[in-house]
Amino acid sequence: MNIHYSDGRTVENAVIDIWDDWHTERAGYVRAFWVADPINPQSGSPVVGYCSPGGSHKTIRACVDECARLYPGIPVYRNGRQVNR
Repeated sequence: MNIHYSDGRTVENAVIDIWDDWHTERAGYVRAFWVADPINPQSGSPVVGYCSPGGSHKTIRACVDECARLYPGIPVYRNGRQVNR
């Protein structure tokens, strides 16, 4: 999956990485982000925008399930390891 930004940047072959959601109102939740390198992610973009329904989940499994539904076939990682679907 290629991710295109409005400033012209493109992340080629992006995969999904599950990170802790550090927003105060979502402490203890996780969220999926597009990243170029799941082993050493430098930055990421949310798979589901912060103003959209969904996106932040109490469990990793729920987050992975949402990613599989929205983007079947895209690998999902957590802490540098691929998560089985």
